[in-house]
Amino acid sequence: MVYIDSHAHLHMTPQEEIPKMIERAKKAGVQKIVNAACNLEQVGQCLSLVDQYKNIWTTAGIHPTDLTDNMEGDLKCVYTYAKNEKKIVAIGEIGLDYYHDSFPRNRQIDFLVGQLNIAKQLDLPAILHCRGGKNPGENEGAFVDLIAILTELRFSNAVVHCFSGNTVEAEKLIDIGLMISFTGLVTYPRNENIREIVKNLPLDRMMIETDSPFLSPDGCAEPNEPAFVVEVAKTIARVKGIDLNEVAEITTKNAERFFSLI
Repeated sequence: MVYIDSHAHLHMTPQEEIPKMIERAKKAGVQKIVNAACNLEQVGQCLSLVDQYKNIWTTAGIHPTDLTDNMEGDLKCVYTYAKNEKKIVAIGEIGLDYYHDSFPRNRQIDFLVGQLNIAKQLDLPAILHCRGGKNPGENEGAFVDLIAILTELRFSNAVVHCFSGNTVEAEKLIDIGLMISFTGLVTYPRNENIREIVKNLPLDRMMIETDSPFLSPDGCAEPNEPAFVVEVAKTIARVKGIDLNEVAEITTKNAERFFSLI
């Protein structure tokens, strides 16, 4: 079976561990990895990795907790990287984070809109981060704003990674035309709500990821690593009552098509 880890952060792990992680991933059947950058400095680190490994691709984007006061200059850099580097396959990780609220929400929205427009200009997909507030009922605010922005821009070439929303939000995102990606969160005993979403979501709209080094699947060691994406696939197969081969085949095809991985 062949898998793709559609969202990892290998550059956040010790350099000496990366070759071993990639070898373990290959042994597990994880043949391709999309390594997501969260700021301009990380774009450079990620490009260094893709120069070393043929089975890794990367992204360019500024995460909502990594914003600066120089939006115009930063967006120009994102555009330049994404336009000129062949192995940059998406604009991301970008989005809204109302949990940490590191930056004013209007600035988060401005950066998000600017980067979605870059994705439109360059005909690239976007990787979206969406996290709501800390208090009960606040999660919906980030998704409401995200869905409104996507609808206004008529932008559907995107995946909401590490999905942690509810069924209604998942359905709205699917209706817009987005993909949804699941992490080790789906394996945690307390997250029956995420498994219920997986159960009812069409497999052709799903991707799998680790978000490593974060969110190791239940029962796996820390830090997380691309090899463990197989555990996400196993949980999806069990929840949907289908063969693991089907999950591996379809999520792999989804990621290859979405990111144009060749």
